[in-house]
Amino acid sequence: MQFTKFLCVVVCVGALVACQTANGNPSTSNAAIAQGPLAGGVTDTSANLWVRTTQAAQVQMEYSPDANLRDAKLSAAQTTDASSDFTTIVQIPNLAPQTTYFYNVRVDNVPQLAPPYPQFQTFAPRGDAAPFRFVVLTDFRTVSKISQNVDTFKTAAQENPAFVILGGDMDHRNPTTLDDKREMFREIYTPAQGMEDFVNLIQRKFSLIHFWDDHDFGDNNADKTYKNKADSLRALQEYFPLYPVSQFGDWQSFAYGDADFFILDSRSQRDPHIPKDTTTSMLDGDHLGAQGQREWLLNGLKNSRARWKFILSPVIFNPTTKVNDGWGAYPGERKLILDFIRDNKIANVIVLSGDLHAGGIDDGTNSGLPELVAPTANDGFDKRCLTEQTGNVGKWSVGEYGDASGAPCNGYALIEVYPDRVELLVKDSQGQTKISYTVK
Repeated sequence: MQFTKFLCVVVCVGALVACQTANGNPSTSNAAIAQGPLAGGVTDTSANLWVRTTQAAQVQMEYSPDANLRDAKLSAAQTTDASSDFTTIVQIPNLAPQTTYFYNVRVDNVPQLAPPYPQFQTFAPRGDAAPFRFVVLTDFRTVSKISQNVDTFKTAAQENPAFVILGGDMDHRNPTTLDDKREMFREIYTPAQGMEDFVNLIQRKFSLIHFWDDHDFGDNNADKTYKNKADSLRALQEYFPLYPVSQFGDWQSFAYGDADFFILDSRSQRDPHIPKDTTTSMLDGDHLGAQGQREWLLNGLKNSRARWKFILSPVIFNPTTKVNDGWGAYPGERKLILDFIRDNKIANVIVLSGDLHAGGIDDGTNSGLPELVAPTANDGFDKRCLTEQTGNVGKWSVGEYGDASGAPCNGYALIEVYPDRVELLVKDSQGQTKISYTVK
């Protein structure tokens, strides 16, 4: 099905428009795109496309491998309403692997966008050994506090990754109410106030993965006692097309080619930190057992047939820094995980983390596993790079990028996956490699 003619394109939020639908009849709807679209929860044969409308409306996605949407298909319709803040996620099945798809959003049957259309790429089938690369962007500054633009998003987009991982603290505002949490996402997804490159060059161009940490979950150093965590999970599911998650938190998994990815939730099940207590848990403080995150992780690692296993931890696995909020505060569980990996002879496990606001790579000397921590994407404008006010970047055997001197350390991580090795790179906002390491 192809749609080639319509009389208006909605380009601003809340605009009242008088359009014709595809059959030439006038549309009486005033609904339009408010935020979005974006693609997430992508696999080798499917994708989930998210959008928010200005009011209740019917939403469909028109999609095609052709950049001009020739021979486009039309998705099933979804309806937005006030109960979910006018958001919806449209599922797109039966796609071809490793294929770029372009798409337009139809709101009440009115096309909303003009070329160049948003796009995403489907993943490689499980077991495919072809090389690929992906980018990690994490620890965004609160939108209202952005004081200058950096080139991180533009430069990261030029890496042409297969997908982009958006780490935790995608905003630092500590939202409390459900409305606050929704407003955080709305601002992040609006191309204004320093988020223009993110929306136009990352959100509209790549398949995305996202998970929370404390400042977007809801409170500094939050744990399982955070009273509004149900609202946090609701807002996250409303505003981002996740991979399947538990009713208890946002741990997720996905595969790309010969790599399995395990996304941790370091907040909703975390016991309050008790110094020198080795019995506390970050992953299963509510003792969920078989339903819980810790058994999910260990079983997933043990049963994985992928050559490479990536653990995405919102907080630092290296215990030499952030010792009150990272994995150093949970030494018993950290040791349990490392012992399980060793005892079951699970090879090629790599940790990717955030939350330090600086970059670092460890070969396993301090972290126990090879670990890369990605630097802050667009934060660091308050005269220090590190989130640690003490300036404790920790011990990173390969190197660090950033300290407490006041010099900026914005940037991103690039990970290149090959059949025989993984290249870990920490880059600055201009794309210059600051640290690199090869895992074989």
